[in-house]
Amino acid sequence: MALILVIDDEQMLRRTLRALLERAGHTVVEAEDGDQGLAQFDVQMPDLVLTDIIMPNREGVETIGELRRRAPQTPIIAMSGGGSRGGDLFLTLAEQLGASATLTKPIRQAELIAAVDAALQPAAGGYDARAAAR
Repeated sequence: MALILVIDDEQMLRRTLRALLERAGHTVVEAEDGDQGLAQFDVQMPDLVLTDIIMPNREGVETIGELRRRAPQTPIIAMSGGGSRGGDLFLTLAEQLGASATLTKPIRQAELIAAVDAALQPAAGGYDARAAAR
């Protein structure tokens, strides 16, 4: 299956997403903010990135923009809990910057797996970064 990079500052959510994605047959790499996520991206070359929007250090919108510059074909799913900082507005901006899909927290398992499966389909812009690097 796919190698997925999960970027989120909430450790419990990262662990939950990892468990759900691994149960679906994927391999997961974690990062706790955008800076770590970009570093992991360069080393791991994941097939898909799942990133939070509101994080310390480098937030998700900036991270998505940088990922698009580095690897325009890699699918990105943006997530946000909304809240007082306008998460829905950030999700809209994430789509405008090139996120393949957006998810609002709390994320249901079926919703997560459906979004990941759709983003990994070649017709949806899915891309095997590891194969392209060979």
